Amino acid sequence: MANVIKNKKAYDSGDVDVFINGVPIDIMEITYDTEQEHQLNHTLKNDATSWSQGKKTHTASVTLMMHDAVALEYAAGGDLLSIKPFDINVSFVNDYNEIVNDTITAKFMKQGREVTGDMGLNKQYDLFVLDIKYNNTII
Repeated sequence: MANVIKNKKAYDSGDVDVFINGVPIDIMEITYDTEQEHQLNHTLKNDATSWSQGKKTHTASVTLMMHDAVALEYAAGGDLLSIKPFDINVSFVNDYNEIVNDTITAKFMKQGREVTGDMGLNKQYDLFVLDIKYNNTII
């Protein structure tokens, strides 16, 4: 079944809402990926006779404005690394209310500052990712 698209509106960054443990937060950027090991299986012949899949590895990072990072630090008693794993919901909605929601379960694994001559200080934080659920519904 095909969708009728009248104005060709695609998802874009203006359509994104991000929630950390249900609290809306403005972010500069979020990146997340899932990778799975793949292996060719060989016998004594030259060519592979089969293949196997292995472990999945998730990675993610989030770029926060300094005022948001400091608010999280205050809530954590100054230590982002002590925050227990939390859910990050990333939702995209287009003009037709077609929703894509991804849920990342992660915790901070770095804390610091990046002070430059630019206005609007921000910092990219690497996350320790336990799981990513793609295109799921918020429960």
